[in-house]
Amino acid sequence: MKVRHIQIDYTDSELHWTPDTPEFAQFWNASSTYLPYLEPFLNRTVRAGIEMLEDNEENAELINDCKIFIQQETRHFKNHARYNAKLRASGYPELAQREKKMQADYKGFAETRSHKFCLAYTEGFETLGLIVACYFLEGAKELESPSVCDPTLDLWRWHLAEEYEHRHVAFKLFHKLYGSYWYRLFGIVYAGPHMLNYMFKTAFYIISEDRKSGKIADPWKSRLRMLGVSFRMAKYIVPRLLKTFHPSYDPLNAAEPRESMKVLAQAEEKWGPSVV
Repeated sequence: MKVRHIQIDYTDSELHWTPDTPEFAQFWNASSTYLPYLEPFLNRTVRAGIEMLEDNEENAELINDCKIFIQQETRHFKNHARYNAKLRASGYPELAQREKKMQADYKGFAETRSHKFCLAYTEGFETLGLIVACYFLEGAKELESPSVCDPTLDLWRWHLAEEYEHRHVAFKLFHKLYGSYWYRLFGIVYAGPHMLNYMFKTAFYIISEDRKSGKIADPWKSRLRMLGVSFRMAKYIVPRLLKTFHPSYDPLNAAEPRESMKVLAQAEEKWGPSVV
């Protein structure tokens, strides 16, 4: 694990960065919109967890990994926040209000729920995030076209490769502090629907606005493409998510997505501080 000082320039980015399947791009664009509220929540939760650990040799590696996790997530949400500003300015009047709902949810969790709940939610997100990362980096059919080349693709590839890299942090921290198998499962089944409900509803809203404005032509073909996007994603994610319910599950055993380290090296070379 390492901290990469990535700052992506979205000047030339397109909203439909998968031009053959704009619905795929808009699903991920919708997913981007709540991350500037989620990831600070994750960071506060992990930071509180660090303070609960004894500062000794046994915990030194986990504490260091937690600190890198926080720095990685900070760079993620800052890059997403800048992209989201461009998305909001592109003609989606309800988007800001939708974001505020998630912002209020995470504020409420932090203020009214226990640290155990917040960390279980964090671990649930990271469990799903690992699977989604592998899907995006090696399973998504929509990214196979040579026409897919955009700064937003770079954003997601870098972000999700780091999700794989720090996949174990919340899991290890939760088990160190609480060690509850059943409560960990509760975190997954709570966090997953909470996030996915927002992601899909917001994606459908953005896509419907595109259809109304003519940015996406032929609504029926668009609906069929979105059905395909959803089906392919579910077919990949659901069976892998069910495997994470097993008591012996350990995210460190997850196979590395193809060329993920190459993705990270390319992100540093293209968007690191020396070139931005």
